[in-house]
Amino acid sequence: MVLISPATVARQYGVSPTQLRQWRQQGIGPEYFQFTARTVSYCDDYLRDWFNDPRNADLVGAEDAAVNVDPSCQDGRVRQSRGRDDR
Repeated sequence: MVLISPATVARQYGVSPTQLRQWRQQGIGPEYFQFTARTVSYCDDYLRDWFNDPRNADLVGAEDAAVNVDPSCQDGRVRQSRGRDDR
């Protein structure tokens, strides 16, 4: 499993780090790992699957406003995002 930073995700998939953060706050978007309050990483395999899933096509390129939600995970837990159908 290869873990990559939000900046690398932005370069590879054309989604801004801000958009990734907003998706994390909303509980949508690709799954990610949060090891500390300031360290977020994405698994390259999970990203590829998520961006290739047609159910997520309407999210890619949308600049949604950030919302206030539950604080991020700590202690290295994996945070699973909900799909569009699970909201």
